[in-house]
Amino acid sequence: MSDSNSFGPITLSLGEIGDEAVGGKAAGLAKLIRLGLDVPAAFVIVNAQQNSFPADLDQRYAHIGQAKVAVRSSAIGEDGVAASFAGQYETILNVEGVDQLRSAINACVASLHSVHAQQYSQEQSDVESPQMCVVVQAMVDAASAGVLFSADPVSGRHDRMVIDAVAGLGESLVSGEQTPDHYELNLANAIVRQDLTTATAILTDTQIAALARGARAAVKAHGDHLDMEWAIDQSGQLHWLQARPITTLGCDLNDGYTPIAATDVITRCNVGEMMPGPVCPLTFSTQGRAIEHGMQHMHLSYAGRPRITDEWTQINLFYGHMFINLTGGLESSRFVSLTNAEVMGQTMCGMVIPELKEPVNKKSLPRRWWGSWKFVQYCLRATKVIAEFDSRFQHFHIDYSDDIASMIEEMEAKFRWLLEADEVHLRSSAYSGLMEGIIQGVVTGKNKNPSDVEAAALQAEAARLLAGATGVESAVMVEQLDAIVDQIAKNQDEAANFRQLSPAQAVQWLHSTASGDSGTAFTAFLKRHGHRGYRELCVREKAWRDEPAEVVITMQASIAARLTGSYSPRKNQEIDLSSLNSALTWLLPHAHKAIRQREQTKSMLVDATYRLKCGYRHLGKLLVAAGLLDDEDLVFFLSREELSAICRAPNPELAEVTKNRRRTLEFQEKLEFEDVHVGFAEPSEYQPLEASSENELIGRPVSRGVVEGIARVAVTLEEASHLQLGEILVSHITDVGWTPYFSLIGGLATDVGSAVSHGAVIAREYGLPAIVNLRVATRVIKTGDRVRLDADKGILTKLD
Repeated sequence: MSDSNSFGPITLSLGEIGDEAVGGKAAGLAKLIRLGLDVPAAFVIVNAQQNSFPADLDQRYAHIGQAKVAVRSSAIGEDGVAASFAGQYETILNVEGVDQLRSAINACVASLHSVHAQQYSQEQSDVESPQMCVVVQAMVDAASAGVLFSADPVSGRHDRMVIDAVAGLGESLVSGEQTPDHYELNLANAIVRQDLTTATAILTDTQIAALARGARAAVKAHGDHLDMEWAIDQSGQLHWLQARPITTLGCDLNDGYTPIAATDVITRCNVGEMMPGPVCPLTFSTQGRAIEHGMQHMHLSYAGRPRITDEWTQINLFYGHMFINLTGGLESSRFVSLTNAEVMGQTMCGMVIPELKEPVNKKSLPRRWWGSWKFVQYCLRATKVIAEFDSRFQHFHIDYSDDIASMIEEMEAKFRWLLEADEVHLRSSAYSGLMEGIIQGVVTGKNKNPSDVEAAALQAEAARLLAGATGVESAVMVEQLDAIVDQIAKNQDEAANFRQLSPAQAVQWLHSTASGDSGTAFTAFLKRHGHRGYRELCVREKAWRDEPAEVVITMQASIAARLTGSYSPRKNQEIDLSSLNSALTWLLPHAHKAIRQREQTKSMLVDATYRLKCGYRHLGKLLVAAGLLDDEDLVFFLSREELSAICRAPNPELAEVTKNRRRTLEFQEKLEFEDVHVGFAEPSEYQPLEASSENELIGRPVSRGVVEGIARVAVTLEEASHLQLGEILVSHITDVGWTPYFSLIGGLATDVGSAVSHGAVIAREYGLPAIVNLRVATRVIKTGDRVRLDADKGILTKLD
């Protein structure tokens, strides 16, 4: 860029602007004029300088009406995609007369060197030698004015246009002095939300439609989503005052979605427990593909599927969130008589799904009987398949290399292990589900139409029987961690000191010789279970082995409980087989074995994921060292296919996209979805909740018992770290990262879940009363509320 004093200030009308550097505001207005949109008469002063004015300034002022004008900064680098400089430089309204005009220009130039503008420039922008240009624009006698965002900057949704409107000048809106009418429009320009400050709307439907049409045209021409200011004059004419890119918006929140049929029924249940929240592109293209592969393999085995393809028939992605395609899964019922729409709804969502319809082209009854027998064989082979895979899995390792090309070839070659691990886990899960269904059926007996109370009691009794399984991997994990805590707690002074250490200091102590047997046991724990952790199937999340402080936080909470002297370990109730009928006496050991195998294969699946995620992180470091990525975390914002491509042929544009995708994930984390969708999955629109007058929530009991206590609402592990002994944990979901807290809590209540979800399994093993599928518990219950959790009936009650 030329030195700012190399030439004096000159003026250009908006129509005269070409390739000159005139700043974001002036350039944006020039584009609007070329589109044919109505922009108030204006000119720009290029290279504006203090007390040095263009020779034709007075003439230009006279040409735009010599009336009141707005004088706005248009500095080079302002209103860019990376940084907006919004509010950093000066804007003066209602300037009238040549003397006021010159004073206002000087004020704009002076603001270039203000302390806050310079600090912002250093932190947010790459502009090294900023230069000020100034826009002088005729004022609009505004009846209404405001701001329009072509994409929602708060939610990050590209399919939502936001309009804020106030009466009179828009300055009161920008300054925050006036609350605006707020409108949100969808892609069809229909209003989906409207918040008015008075009974009478500021804008008419016609004016809203005109704003939307103009903005859509501007975005199409500009190529970026825009933050636009506008005003409607007293005659009703719409004028555009500014147009600049929306900064920190991220990519379209629905990039990478998987197209589906309009009639397909999809759900977040089950997969939402396994993978809460949105997933990064690398997770979906690895773990999502592996789940899809495993489900297709299952249907290939017994449900008439001809081959495994690259289609997304079982797993879908919308707005970064994974869904299970129930319609795709129900295709198996064409070939199998054991399943139908009702069974699938209950299995996946804990309820009947009315929208899920039976396939119309089912095979003959003999063919479906044959398919059912094939399914039983598929399940019964689980033990043999698991043993064979486990013997080979012991030899699975990744050969690390510091050569990018060699490393990506190694990762691609070893990806097949994840596919096979999912095959094996889904088989063992099917076997476990089959056995649990049989136990439920035997318990129900001849009572085919029980009342709701009777059904809940029967479900709870089946859950009690299934809880008798011993040696379950995830339960053993908690038992071993409790044993370490018990060891530390033997010495009260040592326990108190451990409780006061920071998590990092506590880890350091456990790894030192001073910790003795406790440290040795902790090292052994990480060796066996270190691949586990929060959101453990996400390739971006680090495991306990990499961040042991996550485990230590739960240990410190358990220590605190033991120091109160009121802690007593939970013992799972042993099942007296002699008290059961002969069918249950024979079946229960097989059901317990199936449960153990399911948890074993889940651990193997997580282990395979962990080994791959370590390899991908190493690859990220190599790409950073080669200058292909800005930081190693960005590797997770490439799909597996994109990662392979960028390793073989550097792509700066794709590397830049990864930063926007990471920003996008932050927006996607705020989205919520209904449990079930038909066709395209739209995020839930914001709806204020109304308190229930009955103070009762109904869910599905998965572990018997009744408990009253203080609720602790925790939707993150950080919030869970404040759990106190005996509190009832109320969460959206719980995966394995939460289970170390199960030795503290008095009961468990979750918004989603099923009888075979991880939280349900561990709750049963520890004899914890537990209810799942409460839907809105985390929004209705507050931390500190006293609640009754009746897991015999499936009712969570908020007490007075």
